[in-house]
Amino acid sequence: MCLTIALESELQNCDLNFQLQSCSLPLKILLLSPSSIQATDKENTSSRLINFYHSRNNSNYQNYAIAFFLSEDSFNRASGKCDLDGLLALQALVAECLPALIPIIPIPDSSCFLSCLEEYTASLADIRLQTPSLTDSMTLLSHVTSAYPNILSDREINILSDLFPSLRSLSQAVRSPEGWKFLVDYLGEVRTREIADFWDHDKVCE
Repeated sequence: MCLTIALESELQNCDLNFQLQSCSLPLKILLLSPSSIQATDKENTSSRLINFYHSRNNSNYQNYAIAFFLSEDSFNRASGKCDLDGLLALQALVAECLPALIPIIPIPDSSCFLSCLEEYTASLADIRLQTPSLTDSMTLLSHVTSAYPNILSDREINILSDLFPSLRSLSQAVRSPEGWKFLVDYLGEVRTREIADFWDHDKVCE
C-alpha cells in the first residue's frame, strides 16, 4: 500500500487517498480525532461525515473509511490505555447523522497509523462481494463467548467491532499476550476469559 499524491480537487470530501495493492481504486480516508466530536466542532464534523458518505461509489463503498485517533495524546498517559469515550461518541454521531454505517479504523497512536490501515485493507480481501448484513454480523459477534446462554452486550459488541476488523483478527488477538492484555483493559478479565474460551473450544472442535 502506498500514499498517493493527489490534487486538492481529488481530495474533495476526504483527507487522504491510499492506493491498495489488491485494488485499482484508492482507499479514501476521513481523519477525525476526539476534538472533532467536541460540542464546538460537532456541527462541522457532522457536515463532513454527510459529505463523505454521499461521495461514496455504491459499487466500491468498502474503499471508504474513517480513521479515528483515539486521543490527541494517545498512550502518553501513565496507564498506557486509550480512552474509548471518543470512539463511542463518534459511533453515536455516525448512527445519528448517516443512513448507514461507515467503517471506523481506531488509531491508538500516530506511530501505528500505517499499520492500522494495512490491517484494515488486508481484511478487505476476506470480504465477499456479497457482504452479509450488519445485523447478521453483529448477531454472530454477540455469541463469541463461552458464557452460553448469555451473549455480549451492545457496548461490548461495539467495542470489538471497532477494534477488530474481522473475527479472525479477534481470534488471533485472544491467543497473544498483547491482545489478551488489550482486551482485559477494555472488557475486564472475566469477559476476556469467556471470549478466549470460546475460541479454544472452537479450535478443539476443528
